[in-house]
Amino acid sequence: MQVYRCDELAVVTPPGRHLAEKIEEMGLDANDLAARMGYTPKAVNDILQGNCRITPESAISLEMVTEIPAGFWLRSQMAYDEFLSREKIKASLMDQSLWKKSFPVELDVREWVRQKKDESKSLMPLLKFFAVASPQAWDGYYKKAQLKVAFRISLAEVKDPYATSAWIRRGEILSDQDPMEKLGQPAVRKKLKAALPEIIAFAAANKKLPKREKRITYWTPEAEVVDDCMTGLQELCRKIGIRVLFVQNFKSSPIHGMYRWYKDVPLIQLHDRFKKRETMWFTFFHELAHVLYHGKKGICLQNIEITHNYPEKEDEANCFAQKCMLEAGFDA
Repeated sequence: MQVYRCDELAVVTPPGRHLAEKIEEMGLDANDLAARMGYTPKAVNDILQGNCRITPESAISLEMVTEIPAGFWLRSQMAYDEFLSREKIKASLMDQSLWKKSFPVELDVREWVRQKKDESKSLMPLLKFFAVASPQAWDGYYKKAQLKVAFRISLAEVKDPYATSAWIRRGEILSDQDPMEKLGQPAVRKKLKAALPEIIAFAAANKKLPKREKRITYWTPEAEVVDDCMTGLQELCRKIGIRVLFVQNFKSSPIHGMYRWYKDVPLIQLHDRFKKRETMWFTFFHELAHVLYHGKKGICLQNIEITHNYPEKEDEANCFAQKCMLEAGFDA
């Protein structure tokens, strides 16, 4: 008997093969089965050959004749349909293998994209990482910005939209792993205004890198690793209702920071390897200004070539960051 395997390694057999085995066991042939079901011999042969799907009605008829529950026949048909669909999608994706090569090889090294040994050439793990169904869907979401309510930016003009999208998506995944309370924009702004002096004081106390560190932090395959300053900043902002993430970027997409609302929580996502603490703090305060003064609909990326729709907001954020830096005691 010919059997098939789907991605989960479950054995998938065409339901007609199960039926052929059963009627042979019962001492029936196709004509006998057709007569007992009230079907034509051709209709039964089509089921046996896999040319006709088993419907709920035919499954119940088979239950009457074979005493095998209708659910078994329907599940067998569903599993086989899924197998055929997966194979069809795999075949179509094989023609789009160049799409995968557009992404940084570091995705595998960092284990951001988890794949099995036999999936090295498959696009499935990468599609699952981005939570999209196809390269075309990725293109529509990230480059054409079709889902404007959630994203509202096109990466088409970015030098490397593939690396940029991976950095953004990594932040989404880390956010999903650690849910936060949704306070709403007015409450977050109120808390932020009250806590701003404390944040500036924290920045003043953490103006320089520890002597042992050449960079703010370092990365390992197990996780993004942050120092005490970064951890303290995350905890301070979390009390306000703001998520702060440090995520390593890519050489081809050297993003310093990003502001956006993700699932109704303001997210400030920063690069994790600033060479100078001063650069990190300026970037952080710049993104903090967006939380304090600007709306929920939109996304702002720093240190990459991209045309912002509202340059006046960027200027306002820069002025706010400069003011905070001076109050924290950084050189003008």
